[in-house]
Amino acid sequence: MPASAGSVFSARIEGLSHDGRGITRVDGKVWFVEGGLPGETVLVKPICGKRSYSLGIAQGLLERSPARVDPRCPAFGVCGGCALQHIDYGRQIEFKRATVIEALDRVGVEPPSEVCEISATPWSYRRRARLGVRLVPKKGGVLVGFRERNKSFITPLPTCPVIHESVDRVLPKLPTLIEQLSIPGQIPQIEIAAGENATALVFRHLSALTDRDVARLREFGVQEHLLVYSQAKGPDTAIPVSSEDVPVLFYTLKQFDLKICFSVTDFIQVNAEINERIVELVTDWLNPGSRDRVLDLFCGLGNFSLALSRQSGEVVGVEGEATLVARATKNAAVNRIANTRFEVLDLFDDSIAEWQPGQYSHVLLDPPRSGAIEALGVANTHIRPRKIAYVSCNPATFARDARYLTDSGSYHLTRLGVADMFPHTSHVETVALFVRNG
Repeated sequence: MPASAGSVFSARIEGLSHDGRGITRVDGKVWFVEGGLPGETVLVKPICGKRSYSLGIAQGLLERSPARVDPRCPAFGVCGGCALQHIDYGRQIEFKRATVIEALDRVGVEPPSEVCEISATPWSYRRRARLGVRLVPKKGGVLVGFRERNKSFITPLPTCPVIHESVDRVLPKLPTLIEQLSIPGQIPQIEIAAGENATALVFRHLSALTDRDVARLREFGVQEHLLVYSQAKGPDTAIPVSSEDVPVLFYTLKQFDLKICFSVTDFIQVNAEINERIVELVTDWLNPGSRDRVLDLFCGLGNFSLALSRQSGEVVGVEGEATLVARATKNAAVNRIANTRFEVLDLFDDSIAEWQPGQYSHVLLDPPRSGAIEALGVANTHIRPRKIAYVSCNPATFARDARYLTDSGSYHLTRLGVADMFPHTSHVETVALFVRNG
């Protein structure tokens, strides 16, 4: 058998896994093949074998899929930042749509007959990213880039076609900058945050920077028109290296005339264009009126709350991180919004089963990958709103939560959208609307 021999063999790829690997079956065993596309016959080099499946990598094409394209990035296949650059972009959207539908089918939830697809420019979209840094003398010095696919090594990136262009242009300069510091082996990462007014680089350091280090970082920021921060420990220790006042980063939601301010370590959606379109879609689907009360769970900086405030009677945003709630409150003040308030509450704590939030006509949830089953229990049991909008970054937990709502007999799934927040990766953003029965 190929797995035991470890020799290259040919196989016909039948489908794609959730993470973009080709799927085939050899001697009754499932193989996940890196780089293989459905309909292709490829030469597979075995990587490792497990009891229920094996892993391999496509080393050659015997029959090529019409969906295959040449990757734009020379590091594709090694860098773990992207998994789908070898697939035509239209087919990537089809794959992600199928991923969401299959997740719902698996748990017995029937999707709507029409699925909205949300996509935008698939290049230079990443306004938030975390670059790994490592000093490797055997490889020439400091390496800066994303981690290799399925490995802990750093892929050196002289360019990156998906990262914000303000960062892409300085990528080749970052290794030299770090090598000029006194502690090049003590800089594990650089965090990127791009607003509409400026771009910031946050240098995490495990040992203290010298005055000369700070001066060098400051000089680099001036030369490259970037905001540069140092970070000694947690996110709250990120401080600008400049002695002058630095601008607060922000992005806008133009349709709602909103300016959302954020710090360099705050969570914001990676893709600005897709984020704005999701906010517009959710607001349209919920369509609250001037007498409606809206509850926004996992509200973050107020990304959805402040947009919904433009046409609602009252909006209450709830978030587990106090710093984000403080920022959201300030964003409401900056935008002169008086009908919205924010509260701190851990929405994953078991105690929320007893939470009595009051009555709301509409509820919105935008949880992390683990989903929102606890919060949905409160919405279904204590609030029973007319509409529930759900924004998810994990098809599996979304499907689980959708099943909970529909199996309860209280709600049915009426709208579904698939948004490509992370082009060229296997990540899928799902937008859904549930309407109360009766």
